[in-house]
Amino acid sequence: MSELLNVYYKNRKLKGVDSRQKIHQQGEWHETFQCIFTQDDNIFLQKRSSNVKDYKGMIDVTVGGHLLNNETVDNGTREIEEEMGLQIGFESLSFLCTLPEEMISGDMIDREFINIYTLEVSEEDVSSIQHDTEVENLLKINLKDFYNFCINNAENCKGYTVISDEEITFTKNDFLPYSNAYFMCIGALLYHKK
Repeated sequence: MSELLNVYYKNRKLKGVDSRQKIHQQGEWHETFQCIFTQDDNIFLQKRSSNVKDYKGMIDVTVGGHLLNNETVDNGTREIEEEMGLQIGFESLSFLCTLPEEMISGDMIDREFINIYTLEVSEEDVSSIQHDTEVENLLKINLKDFYNFCINNAENCKGYTVISDEEITFTKNDFLPYSNAYFMCIGALLYHKK
């Protein structure tokens, strides 16, 4: 059975409910949740598995997912548990921003109101992460390097896999197809939040 999501007008007024599949086919606005893990002067990104349905093998924020029609943004912590195996209370998250974002990939038109939060994690939290099969690797990236990457001062960025400490270099072509505005916003907000 397909997930049911709330459908919104461009001004974020509720329009109705529809299946995730139809929403992506018709390019309807819907709501998602993202959480970026931070630790001192570092952030964590995920490399998506090549087995997932959408955006196979691409780099993305630590955790992301759709909010179902019967959920509020508080329920986004479900995604943290599903993808990283950590049980986190919503009160532990810090609000970063909400961004309207439009991504086109193949025949999918993905129009999202993305609710973005951060979570400061300890070394103990990181070592207890059990990411699910949707995630191939968790990468640790220096925040200043990521900021320069986001504001177009650097063409690529390097990170290190959490498990094996292998160096991975990526460009924006390796990322989900976010807009330049998305990168500028999250890069600046993350960097100036510290």
